[in-house]
Amino acid sequence: MRDSIRLSHLLLIISISISHFPESISAIKCASCEGERCRGKSCQGDYCVISRFVPRWGTVEYHKSMLVKGCMDGSLLREDIRDHCEVSEADEELFTCFCNGKDDCQAGSRWNKLKTEDVPLVKCECKGEHCDGDECIGELCTYVEYKGKDGKSVQKGCLNASIPILERRSVGACMVPPITGAMHHHMKSDPVDLLRTESCICGTDFCNRKKLKVTQVENSKCKMYAKYEVHGKLMESKEHECKGEYCFESSMNSSISQLQSFAMAGCASFAEEAELADEMEPVGCARFESEKLQVKGCFTVWVFFD
Repeated sequence: MRDSIRLSHLLLIISISISHFPESISAIKCASCEGERCRGKSCQGDYCVISRFVPRWGTVEYHKSMLVKGCMDGSLLREDIRDHCEVSEADEELFTCFCNGKDDCQAGSRWNKLKTEDVPLVKCECKGEHCDGDECIGELCTYVEYKGKDGKSVQKGCLNASIPILERRSVGACMVPPITGAMHHHMKSDPVDLLRTESCICGTDFCNRKKLKVTQVENSKCKMYAKYEVHGKLMESKEHECKGEYCFESSMNSSISQLQSFAMAGCASFAEEAELADEMEPVGCARFESEKLQVKGCFTVWVFFD
């Protein structure tokens, strides 16, 4: 037996690199642009996608919500996602579309031909300076816990999907740091503060009254860091470690907002009742590409045995 193998510290790695995306077997051509009826340039991927983009960082919104069209691929996506669009149950506002039936299936106004599904909004408790009252309405609810030098503070609120991929895989989880800038309710200038911030996301009425109860085994040892660039100024933390059910990495690069980029890595653990989004696999990586927006996200498991 080789000396390099130590039975007392056997390391089982179930990991998919954030830069590894299997070559698409049946890539299709998609519109790559911004706007509901845009056609613009094109890209290729496993699926053509329409999604909402809101470059938020805490309470600051660097651009109004816009629809972005692009392509998506990666092992985090199921291979049998049906062609459909999701719209708000309240006002028919378009949230998301997936299709791969034919090239340019979401170009221009072609998405109107796709089957639509109503997405109900949820009522959430709201607590913090960002609140206009005790309640708010959104796609998801948040419970954000910050542990600083002066003790612990809790803020609550609503979250509307702001970045393709990332929020869909996070429902029912608590994570450190928040995977996107929309998952906390304060404006922290120091990314180190984000490593002290735990954000929990849930999707039923008033599910944020209490913090989600995580019951899953947290065996994954993960790297943890936060960095972002606003107005050309880059802020970043040192790399640390954390333990959770899953390790995650997320990144965004944009040329259509003052929030130009961010990259996060950390730990995520899910409540027992959490349901996996229909389009997602438990682990893997996915990538969204549009003309002026690129998003990547990975959920992996690194299990250590003593």
